[in-house]
Amino acid sequence: MSPQALQRERSLSIMAVADLLSWQAERGQLPQDMLRGTGITLDELHDPNACITPLQEQAFFRNWLARDGRPHLGLYIGARYRLMHFGHLGLIVPHAATRRQAIELFLRFINLSYTHLSPEVDFSTGTLTLRGGEHLGDLRRFYLDRDAAFAIGLVKVFFPDAHAPLLRVRFDYTPQDPGEARLYEAELGAPVSFGAPLTQVQFDPSSLDEPMPEANALLVQMLEPQCEAREAAILPSSPVTWAQRVREALSRHGDDGPWPDAADIAERLRCSKRTLRRHLADEGVNFQDLSDAERAQRAQHWLVHTDHDLADIAAALGYSEPAALIRAYKRWFGHTPRHIHGGTHTHIPGHPPGPKPPA
Repeated sequence: MSPQALQRERSLSIMAVADLLSWQAERGQLPQDMLRGTGITLDELHDPNACITPLQEQAFFRNWLARDGRPHLGLYIGARYRLMHFGHLGLIVPHAATRRQAIELFLRFINLSYTHLSPEVDFSTGTLTLRGGEHLGDLRRFYLDRDAAFAIGLVKVFFPDAHAPLLRVRFDYTPQDPGEARLYEAELGAPVSFGAPLTQVQFDPSSLDEPMPEANALLVQMLEPQCEAREAAILPSSPVTWAQRVREALSRHGDDGPWPDAADIAERLRCSKRTLRRHLADEGVNFQDLSDAERAQRAQHWLVHTDHDLADIAAALGYSEPAALIRAYKRWFGHTPRHIHGGTHTHIPGHPPGPKPPA
């Protein structure tokens, strides 16, 4: 199941940053040092209704990473997050009827969360996939670690009376120190692997339809309009464009099926192919350019971060043979894929810069 489209420019509650600063103050860290250059004031930390921008949050965590120095810091911070940090979202989720509905509610109101990634859940396999985040640059690994650690903590909340049924965790990057896998396994409580095509948390789905301990249908019914109102208040006033909707739909496409064409995306957006093309034309864009931008981003990411065979990458991106992908790659970047392994990292036309190769 995919969530509502995540809005990058939405406002974020200050509650998580305020709690994290209190945690660090107990360890002798001055808030002023952590907030330097963020534009967040000390007064705002005491205002439960205060909001910050995603860029302010990113500046805050960049300060923390610079002071801490550990590349896996996101693991510890993600484990610190609690549902109480999520305001209305944190109030409604525990009262869902079942664990499945709790996850559905979280995805439905994903814009009330702190994630900068695009999560989706396959209930049949019990797989949470975290996509995107290329716009985060050098903070992408931090946010993948943070959100994976929080997701695992959430699984433990949903299964309070038994051992959390975690199966494995995969990350789509490769850390500089191979020994970090043992640290990740100790912190996350599950087998961990790196260099995967996607970042995923997999759990046993067999008890998803069992009731939540605090299930309360009336509370959910009461809180849903409040979540909707809160979401409307924090989202940007500008409407979501059709180009944005297409980009989101393409970014949520899995890697085990044929690459979607315009008809596939139109079906997901609940419109006809003709209507989709007309809306895109009105915005001065076309479907092929949007599709190529997403394929270019994925091709470069896999070539930089994994050792996947070129034929497998070509097939996953809808090309009949590697030669077709090579021609497309040269058209996108001005050189063939073999230059990637020589250290070249080229910005993808029409797309935010992707993650750089591990140092």
